[in-house]
Amino acid sequence: EVVRPSAWREAVIEADKSVDFVLRKLFPGRETAAERLKEARLLFSNRQEYENLWYAHKLRNELVHTVGFELPSVEAKNILEYFKRALEVLI
Repeated sequence: EVVRPSAWREAVIEADKSVDFVLRKLFPGRETAAERLKEARLLFSNRQEYENLWYAHKLRNELVHTVGFELPSVEAKNILEYFKRALEVLI
C-alpha cells in the first residue's frame, strides 16, 4: 500500500504530540519540549531508546520548520517506531 508523504508527515507530528502530552503530565513544571525530554532521561534504562526519541523529536522539528523537507517513508516508519517505544517506556 502506498502512503502519501503528507500522511507520514502528519503521523510523525501526531506521534511527537502524543509523547509530549505524556511528558507534560510527568514534568508539569517544564516549559519546553526540550526541557521535558531532558528530564525524561532517567526514565529510560536503554540509552539508545532515549537517543532515538531525541532524534525523532529533532526530525519532527525539521518537518515543521524547514520548507521543502522531505521524509522518506522508510525513515518515517523508523521515527514512528521510536515514538512508540518511548511511549511504552513512559506510560
